[in-house]
This record gives sequence, C-alpha cells and structure tokens, in this order.
Amino acid sequence: MKHNEGWTKAADGTRLYWQRHTPDDKVRAALLFVHGLAEHSGRYDHVMRYFAEKGFDCWALDYRSHGKSPGLRVHVDRFDEFLLDIAAAYQLVRAEQATLPLYLVGHSQGGLLILRHVLAQPEGINGIIVSSPFLGMHPTAAPSAPLHIVANVISTFSPKLMFSKIAEPKFLSRDPKVAEAYVADPLVSDTVSARWFTEVLRAQADTLERAPNLAVPALVMQSGGDRLADPAATRAWVAAAPAEIVEYAEWDGFYHEMFNEPEKEQVFEKMERWLAGQIRN
Repeated sequence: MKHNEGWTKAADGTRLYWQRHTPDDKVRAALLFVHGLAEHSGRYDHVMRYFAEKGFDCWALDYRSHGKSPGLRVHVDRFDEFLLDIAAAYQLVRAEQATLPLYLVGHSQGGLLILRHVLAQPEGINGIIVSSPFLGMHPTAAPSAPLHIVANVISTFSPKLMFSKIAEPKFLSRDPKVAEAYVADPLVSDTVSARWFTEVLRAQADTLERAPNLAVPALVMQSGGDRLADPAATRAWVAAAPAEIVEYAEWDGFYHEMFNEPEKEQVFEKMERWLAGQIRN
C-alpha cells in the first residue's frame, strides 16, 4: 500500500493535517477516519492499514486543536467548528474518489462529530461506523454538579482556561501497553478548555434529540466495559434512531478503545462484514 500525507484548509482558513493509506489493488470504497478527544489520526494507523489491505482507500485527519493541526489544544468557541474540518476532509476525499462509496468512521468524540455531520449534511455519505461514541460521560468520569456550575461560569468569562482531562488512560484498553503509549505520545493532549466542556455537553444533548432524523445507514458499536463514554447514552441514541438503518453491536467487557483491545480483529471483521453488505446493496 501507499502512504501519503499533507495539509488542507477548512472553510474558515484553519490548516488541517491529513494522511492516507491507499491499496495497491482495486479499491472497494473510501473510508474517512475521525479520531477522538485529545488524540490524533496517527493512533489509527494500524486500523487504516488493516482496511487498506482489504481494499479500502483510507483517509484520516487531525481536526483543529488536535494532533498536528494548529489551535489551542482541545479548545473551540463553538463545538460545531469541528464540523468545518469534517467537511474539508470530505471534500478532499471526494476530489480524489468522486464515485466510490464513502463511509465515515469515528471513535468517541469522532463518533459524535460524524453523527452531527450526517445529521446536518447526509449528502454523499453512504454510511457511518461509530465506536464508543461520546454521547455522554460515564457517571464515574463525569464532573460533579458543582463543577458543572463553575465550568459554565468560567466558559462565559474565561473560555480558554484549561482543565486536566478526567479520563484515566488505564481505562482506554485492557492492554496496559496502550495506556503507556498514550501517556508517552507527544501529540496527545492532557487538558481541555472550559468552553470545550460546556460546548460538548450541548452537542451531546442536541445529537440525542435529533437521533430520529438520521438518514444514512449506521453501524453503532459500544464497548460494554466503557468507563469514559457512557454506554447508556449510546443505547438511548440507538433506541431513538430509525431502527431500519441502524445496526447496534455491544462488545461485552471491552474498554473504551475497542480498536486497541486484545480482540480488536473481531471488531475489524465485524466492520468489514457490515461494509461488504452495504457495498452490495
């Protein structure tokens, strides 16, 4: 396979880093990967390589304030600024692959972003896959009610004030090497802004409210042992979405990053089967 990387721009001029793994043989479809909170596309290199070997043209970006892309780490004035980046990546892929089926693949906050993108702009998207979507914070990881009040005040008067992430790396995967690599990764952020916090809460509530409006096929996968994203929020979203176009899979006992669990190839095989069924339809 071939690997390429480069830069593009969002509609507001923000520079965005992207990378691509292209199969050597016939291409079945294009996949656009959207990473999670405070991380970057490089953590999905093994996933992209797996699917490139299966005949998929795999793209990924670092959206603003993450990874190699510029911006105050994990800060946005409005959550949907991230959607400008998804739109820019979509245009980049379509400039190269105008006629192939295109599927969006998002993990955690990337899953939330993909859901918001297709709820607003479903055109040109053949389907989506989301893993442990960040539709709600797990009760054990969520800030207390007093901290919510403080964050709302700070978001108004000092929106760029940074807080340490509450998530513990040991809950990313049952493989301890994943947490070690995460902590050592210089492109992983360990803080989030007050404005990001209040904005993501609004985005989560709005995305749940609009679940019945989904218009593209979706494979929604949730880690059953997730202590970061709330499995109950994912189940609630699926229950509200159109049943005829949503397939739900829950991986019992898996931690948050199912793509980095010891049994990750089972997840990849599930994704490939779903994609194959969609491409045939």
